[in-house]
Parts: sequence; C-alpha cells; structure tokens
Amino acid sequence: MKIFYLQLVKRLDAEDKDWRRHYWILLDNAPYHKSTAMLTMFEELDIPLLFTGPHSYSAVPIELWFAAFKAADINPRHLPMSKK
Repeated sequence: MKIFYLQLVKRLDAEDKDWRRHYWILLDNAPYHKSTAMLTMFEELDIPLLFTGPHSYSAVPIELWFAAFKAADINPRHLPMSKK
C-alpha cells in the first residue's frame, strides 16, 4: 500500500506542487485505513485525509459505482450479492 501512495504523491507533486491545498484522500473507516502504520505513513507523506462517517455508504459516490459493477459486470448470472 505504501508503494501506491508514494507513487501517487510523486505524480501529484509533478503535476501540481500545491495539490494538497485543493484535494483530499477520502477513506472509509476500515481498520487498515486507521491503523498506526497507515496514519504514520499519511503523516510522513503529508497527505490530507478525510474519513467518511460510520456506515455512510450512500454519502460516497464511488460506492454506487461499485454496487452497479458488482451487480452487472462481475455477476453475469445476477446472483444476489448483498448481505440482505
């Protein structure tokens, strides 16, 4: 995971040195996102973070895309995939 963020910061720095004033990385509250190792890495790389609220899937637009993708693209037989 650290390699991904190192490359992301490198690319963003190359395109716009001031990107940290304009963009945040949006993360959910998964335990691995809030681990000491990850939070330390984000701090070292000076990555601005925004965490979603607990169980706020509808507030994150990418979740709608994931739902559509799971329902159609990777589920050709349209089997139920929710926890309902």
